[in-house]
Amino acid sequence: MIREKGLAGATTREIARQVGCADGTLYVHFADRIELFLALLRQSLPPMTGPLRELEYLAGKGTVRSNLETVVRGALEFMREFVPLAASLFAEPELLRAHQQELRKHNEGPHLSLAAVEDYIRAEQKLGRVDKRVNPKMVYALLFGACLHRVFLSHFLGRSFGPSDDVFVKDVVAAAFAGMRPEALDP
Repeated sequence: MIREKGLAGATTREIARQVGCADGTLYVHFADRIELFLALLRQSLPPMTGPLRELEYLAGKGTVRSNLETVVRGALEFMREFVPLAASLFAEPELLRAHQQELRKHNEGPHLSLAAVEDYIRAEQKLGRVDKRVNPKMVYALLFGACLHRVFLSHFLGRSFGPSDDVFVKDVVAAAFAGMRPEALDP
């Protein structure tokens, strides 16, 4: 309901009706629509958090390229859920503040994604699989920024944007990966 009508357009009555419960039942689990929205945001995280958590164990295993492709697939799936919700989040200052407070309270947020990618790239640099001159923060920015851009444009245009997801994931990682190999960089 929130995805279809936005936060402002989705009433708790409609949400309760859609899930098949009484209006008051929602308030047993959620104090208000803001808390309900925050729960919806949390629900969209798993596709991204799983691959990010695994990264710390993947340094030196498989290929850097395939490890990062898995992360990009998860980020893309997460952003497909998050971008439409983010529009409501940014449109309502009270909701944005509540979301920011929740992130701080639980030590959650994009900084954890950045840290996971950064730590992984640094570990691969120590193993000699990624050139030491590569900036790990920029690897994150390139990969996640590309995902956000793709999803934003697809929602904005109302249709798929660019190549298939498989081609996109491979191309984005390949573009970033080209600068990660020690032999690919000038001395």
